[in-house]
Amino acid sequence: MKYKISEYLSGIIIVILLFSCGGGQEDNTIAKIKANVEIGNPIEKNLTGYQTLSGTTRFIKKEIVRATFQGYILKSFKSIGDIVNTGDHLFMIKTKEAYVVDSTVNLGDKFKGEITINAKSSGVLTQIDYNTGDYISDGEQIAVIANPTSLKVNLSVPYNEISSVHLNSNCTIELPEGKSINGTISKKIPSVDPEAQTQTFLIDLPEGTSLPENLNLIVKIPLKELKNSTALPKSAIMSSDVLDEFWIMKLINDTTAVKINVDKGIEDNNLVQIISPKLNKEDRIVIVGAYGLPDTAIVKIGK
Repeated sequence: MKYKISEYLSGIIIVILLFSCGGGQEDNTIAKIKANVEIGNPIEKNLTGYQTLSGTTRFIKKEIVRATFQGYILKSFKSIGDIVNTGDHLFMIKTKEAYVVDSTVNLGDKFKGEITINAKSSGVLTQIDYNTGDYISDGEQIAVIANPTSLKVNLSVPYNEISSVHLNSNCTIELPEGKSINGTISKKIPSVDPEAQTQTFLIDLPEGTSLPENLNLIVKIPLKELKNSTALPKSAIMSSDVLDEFWIMKLINDTTAVKINVDKGIEDNNLVQIISPKLNKEDRIVIVGAYGLPDTAIVKIGK
């Protein structure tokens, strides 16, 4: 009987030890899954909302160089990218008739049939359509000269949104390399793209702006400004895949962050307006490292 009691007590002790060891392992696991995060506080700032549209650079003034006779190109005096002045030689063309005569009879210099085509305007040679030896027809385009000072931005605006675009108003143009320049919406083209149903506006650029043609740009048109808006960095805002839900991770103590659904308002380059819930300047929000965290997360505060 004493042996059975002793065996029973030994079993209880073993079970207690096993649970104790298991609990220690669980605590160690929790400690290992702490997420390293950076935190910040909401700020109050004047925010400006923008309408974001697409734009493309375009040279408005161009000379289409055309052949004045049918024949063969004997020589090209310029290459793509060369600066061209009014009156400069561009091409030498040998007429079809002269080419046929030269191939059958040698008349010396009496019937050369060589015609020089000159530039009628100054600019940059941006396009050459034919090479030396090619046959061209009368009136056919053989080159294009663009005037770099006529550079504009074509702004494509969906027709149902043109009420937000005003002539002589300012806009911000974001370049692919990350820089921004200011522009002025100067003209409206009285036609609509039949497929995209967009209307084109022209944007004037600062004097001396040098950009290639057909460069895709982002154009931001200011819509409204809100005073003293509560805002957070964009990196603090998480969203669902279909962008129908937005949330932040808010610290409730030094090691725990919880998910808080938010309604966001306008955005600028770096900040997002938080409409609700009401946030205080003292609230600690995860601004780096919130992506992928569960609704309640154990965190370790970094910078």
